Amino acid sequence: MSSGRLAYLQSFLDAVDDVESGRKGAISDSKMLMSDYRPEYYSVLETQLKNPSPAVRKEIVLLLTKLKERKAAERIREMRVSDSEIVSGACTAYLNALGEDDDTIPKLLDIMRHDSGGDFRTACSKLSRIARDSDIPDIRVIYGQVGDDLKGPVADVLRAIISRNPELAPKSYLILSEPVYPDEEKLKTFLDKSIVYIDIRYADRCSDDEDITVEMYNKVASAFRKIQIRLYNEKVNLKYYSEDTKKMYADAEDLLSWGIDNLTSKHVLNTDAESDTHHCPHCGGKMCNTLTGWMCIDCGAKE
Repeated sequence: MSSGRLAYLQSFLDAVDDVESGRKGAISDSKMLMSDYRPEYYSVLETQLKNPSPAVRKEIVLLLTKLKERKAAERIREMRVSDSEIVSGACTAYLNALGEDDDTIPKLLDIMRHDSGGDFRTACSKLSRIARDSDIPDIRVIYGQVGDDLKGPVADVLRAIISRNPELAPKSYLILSEPVYPDEEKLKTFLDKSIVYIDIRYADRCSDDEDITVEMYNKVASAFRKIQIRLYNEKVNLKYYSEDTKKMYADAEDLLSWGIDNLTSKHVLNTDAESDTHHCPHCGGKMCNTLTGWMCIDCGAKE
């Protein structure tokens, strides 16, 4: 357990003891439990939703409401029906707050689509606190349409969503990549080059070899990453393209999946003493040295 998580757990359990001793607000009004909370700490709070004390359960629900923690929604819907009246009331407040946020999100997105001044930045600031992972596609469309001076605030919204949903972290380099406008001819050219690179140049040079130099590994991994990002950014545009282009896209996806599996199965030769020691701190996969630093070809994490 990390030191931050352990410290949070200890403070939370102390607050639970205080509520059980009759100190109202020790959990729900704790500035520390609010300011130091991280999405990955939710399981710490979740375990105490079964606490025998209704006062503790109520306070935790109130804290989750202030934290806008959506992971608790399903559990709290159940508690609203099955728990005591005092806890059920807090559950209703939590669900009402989520409902208000759900009603507000489309309005903020609409402002971002039609405004480019102070209201745009205000909408981004508000959206960063309440946006859901399901809002990412709509936000990314806006991200691709606004000028460079407004991309920063939109990127901050996307980063906020990722921070609230740690499972998205491995895809953050994709989510934060810049969308592209539909252009079928440009995509066909890119797909043709990508298919040739993977199916001919990589396959003929390296696919049957068990070993690969770190220099070649890094070069290929960087190329695969560029292809992966472009395919991710074109997926939303496929509805505008012909069936032939869609088939080329599917072929490129399949080839890329094969290429990544093939590349990561190889033994990387230690031609650079530093390179061979770089393994992803998140998934353990091999890392490649791109222009922006070390990057994992499996999950996209950076060192």
